[in-house]
Amino acid sequence: MERREVAAWVAVGLIVIGLPSAVLGYQHWLRLAAAEQRVIDIQAYAPERGGFAPDAIRVAVNEPVTLRFAAMDVTHGVALGPGLGVDLGHIDPGKVKEISLTFDRPGTYTYYCNTWCGPDHWRMRGTIQVIDPANPDLLPAAQPDPVIAALIAEGVDIDAQHDAGRKHGDAPALIIERPPSAQRGATLFGSVTIPPEVSDPAWRRSHPPAHVLELLRQTNRQAPQADLIDVVAYLWTTDTAPETLAAAESLYNKNCAACHGQTGGGDGPAAGTTAEKPVAFADAAYLFERRSDVLYAKIRRGGMGTDMPNFGTLFTPEETWALVEYLWTLPVSALPEPR
Repeated sequence: MERREVAAWVAVGLIVIGLPSAVLGYQHWLRLAAAEQRVIDIQAYAPERGGFAPDAIRVAVNEPVTLRFAAMDVTHGVALGPGLGVDLGHIDPGKVKEISLTFDRPGTYTYYCNTWCGPDHWRMRGTIQVIDPANPDLLPAAQPDPVIAALIAEGVDIDAQHDAGRKHGDAPALIIERPPSAQRGATLFGSVTIPPEVSDPAWRRSHPPAHVLELLRQTNRQAPQADLIDVVAYLWTTDTAPETLAAAESLYNKNCAACHGQTGGGDGPAAGTTAEKPVAFADAAYLFERRSDVLYAKIRRGGMGTDMPNFGTLFTPEETWALVEYLWTLPVSALPEPR
């Protein structure tokens, strides 16, 4: 073979093999070595294979850090909270996604999987401890949630059975003959006498719709019950902006639908794996007997004995309230036009 041909083949080899190798080498080694900030690699395994590794990391306040998440076996979804607004989306097996962060105050955050990845999916959580280098062993104490504290002071047992002698699947006391329509309720609202306290959104959070329905019956004795139920549906779905509900719907679909079902039917793909049958939020008769503040507390603290994990380490209080407001839309056949 002539020298020109040998040189040509060498050049081709360098292009075909050497260039990709150089690019990969830069991405996986040189780039990390040259990076100004610390890089932490976190591997995500299905929960029965160990979950996140590592499942706890420490970073310093104002320390730039890059977190690189690799899906090692099945598709995972990675998000960070509370209040960080980070959702990396799906990470397919063998793929990596990363996020660069700088924390400006000490605290504890959580990285978690929000894509159903197998049995015990809710074990897919890891913690980020952000420390002050001057006081590395001092982390801010968790503050009591005022809503949960108020329920305890009131004597409300968050873990009590949903109704005395009844479980999730039993028939509710309230009979609703047609699906509630908040849209219909909006058209009826002006013709119905509303007790003053019912007009207060904060008051409604601590009272179930069934209680308000009884108040409306007393002040509107000639009105059909089905119409009053529609008015109640309007009251419980009119306080939240559409964009807030859209964000809450995304949280629900990623974190709740696996058990409770995408439309709230209690029939998600993991429903058969829980210790207690998941609540069917789409059942208006069931949900109308619930208090919003109790739903909030259940979401943040978890349900004892039901296999429902806590989400208070993942969501902010504001996100939790938005999620509660979204739950009220599930049993309603039609929502009113945004105000």
